[in-house]
Amino acid sequence: MRNATWTWASGFVTLGFLAANGSADLVGSWSLGSGDDRAEVQIDFMNGNSYLFDLAFDDELSGRDVFDLLSDAANTTSDLTFDFTVISYSFGDFLTGITLNDDADYGEGSPPDYLDTWAYWTAEGGDDWSASMIGFSDRMLVDGSRDAWVFGTGAAPATIPAPATIAVALFVRGDRRRRR
Repeated sequence: MRNATWTWASGFVTLGFLAANGSADLVGSWSLGSGDDRAEVQIDFMNGNSYLFDLAFDDELSGRDVFDLLSDAANTTSDLTFDFTVISYSFGDFLTGITLNDDADYGEGSPPDYLDTWAYWTAEGGDDWSASMIGFSDRMLVDGSRDAWVFGTGAAPATIPAPATIAVALFVRGDRRRRR
């Protein structure tokens, strides 16, 4: 009983740690494309809902190309609706709005706090997120790239618990029940 209690308590600590670090409500995830290279794209809405896309590709793929890929996929994937708006400038596109299934946010960075806008974050492999210093038209995804879009907070992308973490937490709970 003592060992089961310790295991159960460590499960609560793990879940508490995830919650304290800005875990997101992952409301949808899709695997799209084909090829040997993989990249992830995360979209975090102001209401706390997050979506995750696992993209497979072989040819060059820019951050801007990803939006065309998602838009095309929405035409052939029954549980995915996707639309976006941009303002085009001579130096590239400025993302102003995303609609994804039941979630939508739009903004152009209006005063006074300029937060009603989509912030672009990038990472490679397991590296920490960093605010992108280039626009999504110039960002070229490579195998292991991670891109994220966060609306309205100025904060880094939400932590989405990895499926393995969730499985471990469920195993811990199930392990306790089996030992009775």
